Amino acid sequence: MKIAIDASTISTQGGPRAYVLGLLDALGQIDRENDYVVFYNDPIHLGRFPWAREIVLPGKSPLHRLWREHVALPLACRREGVDLLHGPKSALPLWSPCPTLVTLHDLIPITHPETETRAAQLYWRLQIPIAARRASFIITDSEHARQEIVDMFAVPAERIAVTMLGYPPSMNEPPDPLRFAELRQRYGLPESYILYVGTIQPRKNLDMLIEAYARLRGEGSTTQKLVIVGRKGWLYDKLFARISALGLEDEVLFTGFVPDEDLPHLYDGACLFVYLSFFEGFGLPPLEAMARGIAVVTSNTTSLPEVVGDTGITVSPNSLDQVMAGMRRVLTDAELAKQLGQAGKVRARQFSWERTARETLALYRLVAGVARR
Repeated sequence: MKIAIDASTISTQGGPRAYVLGLLDALGQIDRENDYVVFYNDPIHLGRFPWAREIVLPGKSPLHRLWREHVALPLACRREGVDLLHGPKSALPLWSPCPTLVTLHDLIPITHPETETRAAQLYWRLQIPIAARRASFIITDSEHARQEIVDMFAVPAERIAVTMLGYPPSMNEPPDPLRFAELRQRYGLPESYILYVGTIQPRKNLDMLIEAYARLRGEGSTTQKLVIVGRKGWLYDKLFARISALGLEDEVLFTGFVPDEDLPHLYDGACLFVYLSFFEGFGLPPLEAMARGIAVVTSNTTSLPEVVGDTGITVSPNSLDQVMAGMRRVLTDAELAKQLGQAGKVRARQFSWERTARETLALYRLVAGVARR
């Protein structure tokens, strides 16, 4: 079977990029039976998956992206004799010469458009319904997202599979004090800190994190600095203005984008990981923190409880009192922080990209097999 995967999200940051990289790396290790065609939107990625046939279909701007996905991609699939096309990020062409499978991580751009730029709102309002209704089969990351897809698009539940995500094998590397010391110097970090990892954008609810952090410092519950790891996304000006108004410019540290190889060691410096996102399709950063043995405080909404189970403290992302109470418990109780970190590390072992790849490969076979009948 020849399987095509649109890997254009490798050019982005965050969860969609981690998903396509983790899935493809694992497929390359476990599948010796099928042939793969990987489509990029930038030649800089050529050679990333040398075991596959790699093809560049340019298109990053909104208009070029629509042309790429709805015209260039299906034509390339027909030219390559593809048996199955997988769209790993909520997009499929209007027509396809072969069966299609799409990963709908979540419906956030439609259910909460206020968290997206105007261009993104228009793009996803077009793309997500097309993908949901035209796909031969749908993969999603959580039971919460699965139910949302059923409710919004009246897709039969049996046409949707939940495939939980994994975390990079590098998260299993042992702590390296020398490497951490080098990274501390490079990023200007203290020896210990409260940590957030993720794109800086409205739905990550960093405003709440900043308010809770400021009050905890004011009451004397912590003297730790807050480190925010991740690139600037969109609609973040108010966040920086609030940090300035609170006089926290020297206490809240921004690293910007951090390469994958540095990230495990930056988790190691955290005394607490906080992730107060309003909505998630999955929630990779809390899982990564758990894998490194760091206590997690996260939201009690959408998919996040499915990720952390009972090994993290879950709070309402809309309640300042709950957020402060959860953070305070960990910051003032070293034994609790240790227990949560150990429990999270055990739970994280249930998640792996190999498992994700095996479950996805079974779906490739199912969809292609049904199409041949």
